[in-house]
Amino acid sequence: MADLTDAELDQLIKDIGLKRPRGGSQRKPIAHGTYKGAKQHRYRGEPVCDDCRQGERDYRDKLRHGQSGYLTEEEWQARQAARNGGAR
Repeated sequence: MADLTDAELDQLIKDIGLKRPRGGSQRKPIAHGTYKGAKQHRYRGEPVCDDCRQGERDYRDKLRHGQSGYLTEEEWQARQAARNGGAR
């Protein structure tokens, strides 16, 4: 099937009578690589991707070791750098 523009996809959805998902006009993007991302996958009935599975594992490990579930500024910067291939 050819790639459709957003406008074409919206028109097709309207033409065949599909309804938008509940909870808003469009779904929010998944926060990949996080505990929240894993929860979003499960809520949608999708398989959890490897990045989200690892993010969930990291979150639970921190909780087990008495740390907060939040990243420090340095951890966040390192994660962003790794995702962007080390480029800033």
